[in-house]
Amino acid sequence: MHFSAFRLQQAIRNREFTPFYQPIVCATGGEVVGCEMLARWLHPQKGLLSAGNFIPAIEATGLGGALLRGLADEVCGDGQDLARSAGRRLMMTLNLSLSLVMTPLFRPHLLALSIRLEQAGMTPVFEITEREDIRAFPQAAVFRQLAAGGLRFAVDDFGTGHA
Repeated sequence: MHFSAFRLQQAIRNREFTPFYQPIVCATGGEVVGCEMLARWLHPQKGLLSAGNFIPAIEATGLGGALLRGLADEVCGDGQDLARSAGRRLMMTLNLSLSLVMTPLFRPHLLALSIRLEQAGMTPVFEITEREDIRAFPQAAVFRQLAAGGLRFAVDDFGTGHA
C-alpha cells in the first residue's frame, strides 16, 4: 500500500493510529511480565491496518517521531492501567527505527517518554528495528549517552535483519 506524507500526517493529526499490546510472557513461569506496543491504523476506508502496511511509508517520510509522539499520551495512560491492574511494574517495549534514534531533535522526546512510562509504573525498553543497516550508523556513543540517561535498548527480532 502506498500512502503520501500528507495522508500520513493527516492520520496522525486525526488520531487514526492506536496502540495494541502484545503480552510478553516469562518462558519459565508463564506469567505476563510486560507487553510490546504495536501501532495499528484504524483507516476510515481500509479498516484496521497492521504496521507492515504503513511503517515503511512512515519511516520513508520521516514521520516516525510524529507517530510516536501522537501515541504517547494513550500509551502512558494504558501503561498506568496495566501496571495498576497487575499490581506491579511491567515492561513495555516500543519499536523504533535506528535513524529515528540517531535524530538529535527526537532524543529529548524519547527521554521524556521514558520518564513518563517509568512514572506510569512501566519499565520502557526501546527495540531497534533491523530494517536499516546498523553499520551505516556507527555512533555507539549516542546509545551510551541515552543509556546513561536511563534508557534501555534491545534489538527487535534479532537475527532477521542486519544485526
